[in-house]
Amino acid sequence: MTELPDRPRILVMETGLIGELLVITPALRAIRKHRPDAHVTVMVRPGSAPVLVGNPSVDRLLPLVGRERKGFWGLMRLASWVRSKDFDAAFVLHTSFRSALIALMGVVPVRAGLVCEGRGFTLTHKKPRDRTAYEVDEHLGVIGLLGVPPDGRELEIFLTQEEHRSARALLGSDVGGRTLIGLHPGASREIRRWPLHKFVALAGLIQNDLGASPVFFFGPREEDLARGVVMMCEDEGLGSPKICRPGNVRILAAAFEMMDAVVTNNTGPMHIAAAVGTPGAFIHGPTPVPRWHPPGDRFAAVYADEVECRPCDSPQCAASALNCMAAISPEQVLDRLKGVL
Repeated sequence: MTELPDRPRILVMETGLIGELLVITPALRAIRKHRPDAHVTVMVRPGSAPVLVGNPSVDRLLPLVGRERKGFWGLMRLASWVRSKDFDAAFVLHTSFRSALIALMGVVPVRAGLVCEGRGFTLTHKKPRDRTAYEVDEHLGVIGLLGVPPDGRELEIFLTQEEHRSARALLGSDVGGRTLIGLHPGASREIRRWPLHKFVALAGLIQNDLGASPVFFFGPREEDLARGVVMMCEDEGLGSPKICRPGNVRILAAAFEMMDAVVTNNTGPMHIAAAVGTPGAFIHGPTPVPRWHPPGDRFAAVYADEVECRPCDSPQCAASALNCMAAISPEQVLDRLKGVL
């Protein structure tokens, strides 16, 4: 960062979902290690901000209210705020045109980011976007434009003792000393959800083949999924499933840390599991595996390689059949789960 003054004021921009925010943590760690004197502000979406609470690489979180994330006047307000803070540099890690435009209109003199969405002219330091690369590596490439060397690729989340106590209370004593396998069937988009009945079938295999205890996790807007799991487990003779509803993503992270392994779709909880270091088998439907799957032997990718239309990386299935998800069997997931256990 030879172009920056002593004690530089740095703005990091990532207003995506939980997983997208967690994958910038290696870049934040590298910035802190290279320039410990820097004051780092991270512009975030409010719902994602909790995963950066307590992160020692962050000095300030700037959660954007709804009116600031859209519209002309929201753009003007944000640009005015950025201009008033006299930032020395902005790492525009979110790949939207709007994010880069805010940094430009905020008169940040050094602006580094990926060239995409027609925003190349807004950046002073830039590199082409590679949609086949792991997102962490893309972010490390951006900070490298200003001379910041990488400091590992591991994701991070920093939890409190109180959050660990809340997770222990959530799990209760009925799980005993058995191997615990966390199952998270939800996803932000329907197209990324492995069918619920397959998760229930996997729970049966976990009980019968592994002699382990499956633990289902659901978010606050996933009550229908939770009810579906209860009914399906009873229909399959599996008894009443262990259902956990963490109050927030940080307690979910603490609960995941207590699991021996987890199974999730390619969604925020996948990155949460990676951040706490819990092994996992992660199910990828239409999304490109190299771009989002955490690297390392502890994290197994499960996907239907024989389905020709994947990866499409689309928000909707063009065939309206989700063949890429339907082709993945519970036995296939169990096999990959055994590998990480």
